[in-house]
Amino acid sequence: MIWPSDKIGSKTSSFGLAHQFVLAAAITIAVSMGLLALAISQRIETSMMQTAAEEGALFMEVFLGPAAQELATSRTLSPESVKKLDELLEGRLGERMRLIKIWLPDATLAYSTNKETIGAKFPSLPIAAAFEGKVSGEFDYLDEVDNATERHLHVPLIEIHAPLFRAGTKEIIAVGEVYNDGRRLAADLHSIRLFSVGIVGAVTAPMMLILFLIVRRATNMVRDYQTSLMQNVAEAKSLASQNDKLRRIADDARLEAANSNENLLARIGRDLHDGPIQLVSLLILKLTDPTTKRRAEAGHRDPPDPAIETLTTRILSELRSISTGLVLPELEGLTPNEILTLAVRNHEEATGTSVSSQIGALPADLALPLTTCLYRIVQEGLNNAFHHGKGKGQRVEVWADKRSIVIAVSDSGPGVVADLAGRRSRAGLGIAGLRNRVEALKGTFEFISQPEIGTQIRAKLPVASSSNKNVN
Repeated sequence: MIWPSDKIGSKTSSFGLAHQFVLAAAITIAVSMGLLALAISQRIETSMMQTAAEEGALFMEVFLGPAAQELATSRTLSPESVKKLDELLEGRLGERMRLIKIWLPDATLAYSTNKETIGAKFPSLPIAAAFEGKVSGEFDYLDEVDNATERHLHVPLIEIHAPLFRAGTKEIIAVGEVYNDGRRLAADLHSIRLFSVGIVGAVTAPMMLILFLIVRRATNMVRDYQTSLMQNVAEAKSLASQNDKLRRIADDARLEAANSNENLLARIGRDLHDGPIQLVSLLILKLTDPTTKRRAEAGHRDPPDPAIETLTTRILSELRSISTGLVLPELEGLTPNEILTLAVRNHEEATGTSVSSQIGALPADLALPLTTCLYRIVQEGLNNAFHHGKGKGQRVEVWADKRSIVIAVSDSGPGVVADLAGRRSRAGLGIAGLRNRVEALKGTFEFISQPEIGTQIRAKLPVASSSNKNVN
């Protein structure tokens, strides 16, 4: 059986667990008390009826037995015997006994205080059982055909059947039937039933009360736990929402930091190009001016020191290299495939080495932070391959599906030392910077280097189109 349950988190319920228990327990106890009272009353009624039957059998043996001896040889009683039997009900005995009958073995009525039914046959199970030697008693409300004239009494009677024996033997010659007033016995049985119900109620009521208190306490505990659980769930949802908001803020901050860093590097590169590089270029022009050389040869000034020119050229080369690594080429208007091809070509022109590239078709609308990250991975990976792998077996591989882009830059050099991942390269951002850049885009980054086998940089980035996210 499925009962209505309390609503989780609610303080009240129209039909809670305690109410369910009260209803179920009340029905169970009521049925149990009724059955117990019925069983007890029936047991007592059987015992009392058997006692009444035995008393009636003794009465019939004393008062009906002598008159019934004639039936051993005759089917009728003499007028004298009938008169004696009639006189039994005229005294005080008649106040208790209402009807007397004597039956022959073939269920013929040989005697009755109601003379109208004498000689008729009324077979019945109690008569048959009495001829077998059994004494029986039961309540009778005069519903049988042979009691039609006595129904006006309207009182419960105790009907008793007992065998009548031939004097001095165990031979049954007839069956006596008497009807005693059963009102007193019926009243006693009714009192016993009420008393039984009272006892059962007195015993079960405290038990029911204790169980009800236990169930109510358990219900309150469950309700409190449910309320606490709902509060914890609400707090967990709130914390999860806050964490998600903080995560998005952190992601935006990382992207903004990467974009700001890119702008900073570009500005530094422009400043280096427009400032020191221009000045050093002017210095070289002055030092290598033919007029200056002629004047020096004419004795006006000593010839320029070759070491100064060499040192100045080296400074200029270093500044150009730094500026080239910091300044991001103009990528606007190029597709992702063209951007990666540009990174490979710039490296080949700068180093004079060859790079094997296999770049699959990439989405044309990738977000700017993603294309910038791909360019930097190729740039940094090839720079490391040139400086640490001697430019041997330089290779760039890129492939994509609907959800992600995988890029790998490798070489066949001698491998690198373990702390390269935490160092900044000569012209780039370093492996640590690449890792941060990739993780800011929610990607994964791997740096694998094995002695005498080579080094590989591998990154897997989720696809983000410019229509979804574009950080300037």
